[in-house]
Amino acid sequence: MYPFFAKVELVLDPIIPAPLVALMGVALAGLTIAVYARVGSRLGPGRNLVLTLFRLLGLALVLILLLQPSRREEIPPPTTQKVTLVAVDTSRSMKQADVAKIPRLEVAKNILRDAEVILNDGRVRDSACRVFEFSDEALPVASSVLDLTAHGRTTRFHKSIMTILGSLGGGEAAKALILLTDGHDFELVNPAQTGFLARSRQTPIYAIPIGRQGKVRDVSARITSYQPYCYVKQKARLSATLRLIGCEYEDLQIQLLRQNKVVQTQRLNAEEQPQKNVQFEVVEPQIGQYEYEIRVQPLEHEVDLNNNSALTYLNVIDQQIQVLLLEGSPYWDTTFLQRSLARNDKLSVDAITQYTPKRARLFRKETTSGELKMPRTVEEFQHYDVIVLGRCVDKLMNRDQLQALESSVRDYGAAVVFCRGPAFEGGLTNNELEPVLWSRQTTAKVRLQVGRDGQSVPPLRILADRLAGADSLPELVAGRTAIERKPLTATLALAQGSDGSTNLAGIVHRRFGQGQVLSVGVDGLWRWAFNANMENANNLFDRFWDQMILWLVSARDFIPNQTYSFRTSSANIQLGEKVYFRLLIRDPKIKLAAVPMTLFFDGQPAGQVTLAANDRDNPGRLTAEFLPEKLGKHRAELRLPDGSRQESHFIVFEENLEDTEVTTDVLFLKRLCENSGGRLLAPEELGKFLKELRQEKVDAMPKVKLTSLWDRSWIFYGLGLLFGIDWYLRRRWGLC
Repeated sequence: MYPFFAKVELVLDPIIPAPLVALMGVALAGLTIAVYARVGSRLGPGRNLVLTLFRLLGLALVLILLLQPSRREEIPPPTTQKVTLVAVDTSRSMKQADVAKIPRLEVAKNILRDAEVILNDGRVRDSACRVFEFSDEALPVASSVLDLTAHGRTTRFHKSIMTILGSLGGGEAAKALILLTDGHDFELVNPAQTGFLARSRQTPIYAIPIGRQGKVRDVSARITSYQPYCYVKQKARLSATLRLIGCEYEDLQIQLLRQNKVVQTQRLNAEEQPQKNVQFEVVEPQIGQYEYEIRVQPLEHEVDLNNNSALTYLNVIDQQIQVLLLEGSPYWDTTFLQRSLARNDKLSVDAITQYTPKRARLFRKETTSGELKMPRTVEEFQHYDVIVLGRCVDKLMNRDQLQALESSVRDYGAAVVFCRGPAFEGGLTNNELEPVLWSRQTTAKVRLQVGRDGQSVPPLRILADRLAGADSLPELVAGRTAIERKPLTATLALAQGSDGSTNLAGIVHRRFGQGQVLSVGVDGLWRWAFNANMENANNLFDRFWDQMILWLVSARDFIPNQTYSFRTSSANIQLGEKVYFRLLIRDPKIKLAAVPMTLFFDGQPAGQVTLAANDRDNPGRLTAEFLPEKLGKHRAELRLPDGSRQESHFIVFEENLEDTEVTTDVLFLKRLCENSGGRLLAPEELGKFLKELRQEKVDAMPKVKLTSLWDRSWIFYGLGLLFGIDWYLRRRWGLC
C-alpha cells in the first residue's frame, strides 16, 4: 500500500505494481500525443489540443483505477474477557481409592489446591477461573470445591463439555478447558467430534488423567431366568450371567445358596470371554417359596464385591394339572399317552375317545368330579390347563367348540398339544391353532434329534443329557413333512431318516396369544416305553410327557385350580427400572375394575398401588407398575374378593458400570485433547500451565480496514463521458 496523503489516510492498493502502472501511463501518454500530433494536424492546433486533453484525461482515470485508491480505517479490537475453565469429574468412578489409597476425587481437589486454583477453604482464588463439576451433565461450583462428592451415576463428556462452553457470555471467551477426570465416558460420542467442536470455539482442552491405569478385576452376577413357579419334585433351572472384567483365564468358584446355605458348587474357567453363563438345577420336595442365591467367590484385588451375588425366588406348588385328551381315531400313541398321564400323580386327566360315529369312551381319573361332558364354551375349556388332541377330533367338536378352544388358548393362556400331527379334517382343517400344516405323506423309520431351539426345554434335555446317544432310542414309526409354518414357530426336535439325509420337523412349538401350541409330527413315541435301557416304572416315555406337561404349564400365568393369578414381571429389578404387576382372572364371568395392592420393604409397608383393568378387549387382566426407590428385598401383597391372599417377592439391585469399569481411560482423553488443540497434563504441570495462561497477552492491535474510493458510479460515468466526447468530436471533425 502506498499512502499519498498522510493526513487524509488515503492509500493506493494497486492491482499490479505501481511502478509498472506509471510506466504504462508514460508510454500510453507519449503514444497518444504522438498519434494526435500526426493525425490531428489538419484540424488545427485548438481542436487537436481539445481531443488530446480528453484522451489523456480518460487514460489518467484508467490508470487511477489500476492504482485502486482507498481510505484506510482503523477498527478497534473487540473487548473480550478471557477466562480459564476447570471441570472436575464427580461420577461414581471417582470414589476409587487407587492412587496412594486416596479417592480420585480427593486427588483432584489436592491438585487444584497445590496449583493455587482454590484456596484452603475450597473457594476459587481467581475470578478469571471458573470451576465446574460434571458427570451426566455439567454444573458450576457455586460454593466450595471441597464439598464436591462422587455421586454421578454416569459420565457424559460431550454433553458436559458443550454445556460448559455454552455457559460463556457474549463478550467472553475461554483460554482453555482443563479436565480432572479418569476418562470414563458412557455417552458413546466420538471424542474426535467433541474435540473438533471445542476447536471451532477456539477452546483447547487439557486433561489431567487421575487414577490407576491398566486392568481392573471384577465379576458381577445377574439372574437371567425367572420361573414363577414349579411343581413339587420337578426340576427347575436357575440361570445367571457372570460379567467378567480383567479375569482372563481365571478359575471361578460359583456357589448356589438355598435359604443362605450352600447346596451346590461349580468351577469354571473365565477363558477370554467377557461374560459366562452358569446354570443350576434344583428340586424341591415340598410346597412353599424358597430363596436362592448364586454367588461368585471374590477374586484377589477385585474392585467391587457387592455385585458378586444375585438373588431369586422359586415358588413350589402341588396343585394337580387339569388335562383333557380328545381322540377321534384311536391309535397306540394316544392309548399309551392316556395311560401314562393317568399314572402321573401331578395330573388330573379326562379323556374322550370316539370309537364309532355314535359311541365314545369317557375316562375321568377323579371320579368325584361329576359327569364328564365334551366342553362347549370358553368357560368349560378354561377348566383345563392342557388339552391334548389326537386325530379326527372334528368327530368330537364343531366349529363353535373349536372357536371356544381357540379363545381359551389365545385369551386365557391354555396350552394345546397336537400329539399325532394334524388333528382335524373336513371344514375344521383351516384353523388358527395348528402351528404347521403337515403333509399326509410320511417317511418311515425316523429317529428324533434335539434341535437348537429345544436345547433348553426340559423334556428334550432328557433326550440330550440322560441317554448315551440317539442310537439308544428305538426308531419311530414315521415322520411327516411340514408344508407350511405359521410365524414364530420354533422347531424343538428334528426327525432324521434312517439314511441320515432327511431332516423333518419332529416337534414344533408356537406362542398363540397368551397361550401355547405344541405339535408332534412323528408317530411311534410309544416305543420309548419299551426301551430295554430304561426301567419300566419310570420309562423315557413317561418322563418325557411328564416334563412336557410341566414345561407347558410353568409358562402359563395361571396356577392350576386357582381363579386368580398374581405375577410380577421379574424377581430381579434393577434400581431405576419399574416393576410391572398383573392379575389374571381365569373365570370370564368375574369382572373386576380395580384391586388394591400393598408393597412391603424389610417387613414394613412401603406404599400402595392399585391394579386396574385398562384393556377393554381383555377385562380379565389387571395391571399396575411401581418404581422402587430402595435396594433390597420387596414384597407385594394382594387381597382378593374371594378372601384369599397372594403375594410376590422381588429383589431390587443396582448394576452401575461406574463402579466396575474403573480403569483410567488415557487413550480417550488423549484423543479428546489432541483434536481440540490441547494435550494431556501431568498433575505437577498444572500450576505452571495456569501461570502461562495468565501471562498470555491479548492481541490489542487495531484491525485495519480499507474502504475503496474508486468503485463509485460517477467515476465510471465520467470515464464514459470523456471517451464518449472524444469519439463524438472525432466523428464531427471528420477523423472517424
